Amino acid sequence: MAVIKLPESKVQQLKDICKSFNNDKGELINVLHKAQEIFGYLPAEVQEVVAKELNISIAQVYGVVSFYSFFSMVPKGRFPVSICLGTACYVRGAEKVLDEFRKQL
Repeated sequence: MAVIKLPESKVQQLKDICKSFNNDKGELINVLHKAQEIFGYLPAEVQEVVAKELNISIAQVYGVVSFYSFFSMVPKGRFPVSICLGTACYVRGAEKVLDEFRKQL
């Protein structure tokens, strides 16, 4: 796996956020939300900074990041698109919409 070089200005911003939460490990989810706003996602390097600043293990941070679906460890597009595939949507042609998105993107 490639190591990502994080911009120092963003790392400092993340450290400042941790400090604003008093480096409290109980604020892990809030810190991760802010980190994801800064970086767009939560690569291992960001998780390491958070773990160090909150004085918790990287395993604890990874456990939270991997558990909650609203956190992402891979870069995402600028405009996320969700298509309902529930029964009612599927009956109304959701699969056709999904196929068209796949063609276009």
